Amino acid sequence: MDKPERLLYIYTRLLNGKKLSKEELAQSLNVNIRSIQRDFSDINNFLYEDQEWEGLNGRIVYENNIGRHRLRIDRFKFKNHRILNLLFRMKSFTPNIHEDTYNLILGLNAHSNLAEKLLSNTLLNQFHINRELTESTLILKIQLAIENNQMISINDINHQTFKVIPIYTRYFNKRFWVTYLYNGNIHIHDLTSINHVYQHDESFDNSVFMKTPTVTINIHNSIWSEIKSQFIIMTANIDDNYVNAELIISKKECFTLALEFPQLITLLKPSQYVEDFKIKLKSLFKNYDI
Repeated sequence: MDKPERLLYIYTRLLNGKKLSKEELAQSLNVNIRSIQRDFSDINNFLYEDQEWEGLNGRIVYENNIGRHRLRIDRFKFKNHRILNLLFRMKSFTPNIHEDTYNLILGLNAHSNLAEKLLSNTLLNQFHINRELTESTLILKIQLAIENNQMISINDINHQTFKVIPIYTRYFNKRFWVTYLYNGNIHIHDLTSINHVYQHDESFDNSVFMKTPTVTINIHNSIWSEIKSQFIIMTANIDDNYVNAELIISKKECFTLALEFPQLITLLKPSQYVEDFKIKLKSLFKNYDI
C-alpha cells in the first residue's frame, strides 16, 4: 500500500475512535514499524497545521494500559450535542445496540464537526453490536401491539404458545424483557427465550388493568420520574420526600429495583412479595460473615 493510501487508512480509523497497534498496522499494511511511526508523525503534523483542527489540540497519543494509540482532543467545540446526548442516554440504558441503529448514528454523525465526530464514534465503539434480527423484530412487534392495544401470542423456546396482553418492554439485567398479563396475573419473559410473537386483530381495553394485581412501593422523589416513565402507575400519593405508588410490575422487576435502589425504594405490598424479598436478602448474606 502506498504512503498516501496508508495515511488515509490510519487517519480514517483514528477518526472513527479506533485504538491502533503499530505492530498490527505494520503487519496488515506490509511495512515496518518505523514506517508506521513516521505515518503517525505526519498525521500529527497535519492535525497541528490544518485549519479544521485549529484550537482542538488534536494529536495521536499512546495509552500505556492497553499498548495502543488513539486520537486525542483536549478542547471540544461542539455546535450541538444532540448525537452525544443520545449516545450517553443509550449507554446508560443498554450496552447493546442493533447494527441498523449503529449505522444510522454513523450516518447522522457524518454532519458533525471533527471533535463531536471523534467522541461519538468512540462511544459507539463501546457498544456491543447485535447483528441478529430476531430480538429487534420481536421488540418491534410487541411495541406495535402495545401501542394499538392488541393481544399477542408468545411462542417460547419450549414450543409452548400462550395468548397474552402485552404491557411494556424493558432492558435490565443485561437483557430485554416483555412484561404481560396472562390469566389475570403479571408475568415477565426474557426475549432470548421467545421464538415468535404473533399479533392478533383482537384488541384489549385498558380497563383490564383496573382488575390487575398491583404492587405498592415507597419511592424517593429523586428517582420517581424514572420509575413512572417505565411502569403503569395506578395511584401515587406524595408524602414528604417519598411517593407511595401503586403500580403494575412483575415480581422479578420489584426485586431488581429494590436491590438496585436499596436506600430509595421500599417494597410494601403484597405481603408475600415482602416476605419473599426478605428471604432473598438472607440468602445473599449467607455468603458473607455478617
